Amino acid sequence: MSPKSSLVRSGGGPLRAVALTRQAAARRQVCAICSMSGGTSVAAAATPRRARNNAPIRPTLPDRRQPLSTAAEAGNVRAELEQALVQLQSQSPRLFNLSRLQLALQGLRQAPGEEAVRVAILGLAHGASSGQTAKRLLRAILSDPLQDQQAWETQLDSYDLTKPLVVKISAGPPLDEANIDVAKEDPVQRLHISSPGYDALGLEFLLLDVEASALALGQSSIKLLEDAALVPSVATRSADGRISQTPAPVHQALIVADGLMGAVGLASLPISECGGAITTAVDMKGLTGEALDAPFSVIDVAQAEDGVRLFREGPQNAMQYERLWFASKVPALTAWLKAGLKTEDAATKPAVKQLLASLLENAQSAIQTEESIVISKTLTSKTPLDDATGLHKALAEWARQAHSELTDQLDLAFTGRRWRKLGWWKLFWRVDDVGMLTSDILSQRFLPTAERELVYLAGRIAELRDQLPQYPQPASELPDSPAVGLAKPALPKWPGHIAFTRRYLQEETVPALQALAQRLLVQSLGTSGVATTVAGLLYVSSFTSGFYEAGAIAALGIVYSLGRMQKKWETARRFWEGDVREEGRKAVRAVEESVSKALAAQDSLSPEQADELQKAKELVSKAAELLSCLK
Repeated sequence: MSPKSSLVRSGGGPLRAVALTRQAAARRQVCAICSMSGGTSVAAAATPRRARNNAPIRPTLPDRRQPLSTAAEAGNVRAELEQALVQLQSQSPRLFNLSRLQLALQGLRQAPGEEAVRVAILGLAHGASSGQTAKRLLRAILSDPLQDQQAWETQLDSYDLTKPLVVKISAGPPLDEANIDVAKEDPVQRLHISSPGYDALGLEFLLLDVEASALALGQSSIKLLEDAALVPSVATRSADGRISQTPAPVHQALIVADGLMGAVGLASLPISECGGAITTAVDMKGLTGEALDAPFSVIDVAQAEDGVRLFREGPQNAMQYERLWFASKVPALTAWLKAGLKTEDAATKPAVKQLLASLLENAQSAIQTEESIVISKTLTSKTPLDDATGLHKALAEWARQAHSELTDQLDLAFTGRRWRKLGWWKLFWRVDDVGMLTSDILSQRFLPTAERELVYLAGRIAELRDQLPQYPQPASELPDSPAVGLAKPALPKWPGHIAFTRRYLQEETVPALQALAQRLLVQSLGTSGVATTVAGLLYVSSFTSGFYEAGAIAALGIVYSLGRMQKKWETARRFWEGDVREEGRKAVRAVEESVSKALAAQDSLSPEQADELQKAKELVSKAAELLSCLK
């Protein structure tokens, strides 16, 4: 009898637990045909009857002593829960983190007790040693002290955590260099290993470094922490070779930090409110969590590594191994890990149930938040009858005054001194002032008082309704032009139709009027010059034509050019006057309609939205009831 085997049978503590786990795993490693049939395997035949009766039941098979009706009922509950979650996903996807929901549905589609459980080990990148601490901790958890150092341990130590690493635990023959499968080109690399304490538990680890900002350190939001720790982002390569960030949902997460800076960062996280799905550990030598009164586990990975190394040197170091192993506080993390994995009687694993409960709790919280927002908006949107009547009267009075102001002010503008400066005969010395004078008319005479009164009316509406209504704003119908592309000011918190119309007139019609004035002036001067030149040449080259004949030709050209300029310019002025008046009337009518819609709009839910919210609430309640009955 070897010293190690005798020590395992006679000693207690973790060595006995490891040995018993390995023996149980060996008994469970039978083929599916043998396990389904009534035959007895060789290992079972060599085992005494009492030992076979006390042997653990294979978790993949239902208990044969269990009534068939109970098993069928459990299957129906599982199928109904999956169907309810699928309906929620299609009807109200906003209530869930879809990545975590897909992970939960994947677990429900697997056999009870055989669900794959993913655990993320996140090394907090506060310093250069954080990633190393996470790797060392994972190695200490998975190492088998009854075996010599394995090849995967060396490869894990040398792995660079700039790329995420997926570690899959499964039973199999002893691993050597050829059995270690690590993809060299994939951004997410994989490592398949065997660990006797975890082979039969369907466990996967996701090992990666995370930044402190990614975990929302300093913020007390549970949802932000769950989204960051339980749905970390990893780089994946698509079919065309592109690398993108993809969410990688997990059931549980272990955040590992190193030293004092890591402890300070983890102290602010609301770990106690996450229901056990997230835990934290800080590697600090010579300290304990009780001494610090800290919300995280204080571990010493070096002691755990020394204990495993000493026991591998010989069984005479068993007592020292046990002392170092428990002093390192790593067993507390392994107990937390196995609590979410182990189950009895082919029941759903606790980690899967915990994920489902967290999803339903978050959905109920989201529904309550939406209901509170709806109630708040409904209460604030119900303006008293007297106030509503007063607002409608104020709007009608504003519209009447705005129309009167538009007519009076534009009449004063188009009969005033500035507009008279733009007479056709004055274009010869005022052609460059057309843009300035017309812009001044728009700035000073185009509904300035009505715009100020509109701001006051919008303030009254916001005060009575205790919130700022959403007014319909004007949409530009202009083609893309350099003038519009360079100036796109933000719309105000009241109907912006007046300012929008004024800006449209200044940026579109005024430059066109300026260009027309310059073109007419150039054409008039050109026509007059040509007529005068022709008259001069006729007078010089002909002895029969006198001064009066030549002068008549020149006068005819000048009068024609001036008459043409006068006719076109006055027509353009009248057209611009009418355009300004019409655009002003349109702006006043648009403002009136916008405010009327804001006064008549109700911020409560539409019947379709209310029905959708009620159905989602019923489905969540049904799913929660099914989860309580899930075995």
